[in-house]
Amino acid sequence: MLWSNLSYDFDKNTSPEKCLKNVLKNTKNGSVLVFHDSEKAKNNLLFTLPRVLEHYSKQGFLFEAIT
Repeated sequence: MLWSNLSYDFDKNTSPEKCLKNVLKNTKNGSVLVFHDSEKAKNNLLFTLPRVLEHYSKQGFLFEAIT
């Protein structure tokens, strides 16, 4: 699966706010977002993902997990 938007949630130099801004700035219809389920990414993931889902859900976007 090719992704189109890397959240940089794993980067220790990326704050949760910067991670959110990066995702919102670079996401469009059809984007495949990459978040990581690791201890290193935990703080950014827990901050960013719910806000991204809420932001785009309000705009009518639908989300699917890729398994």
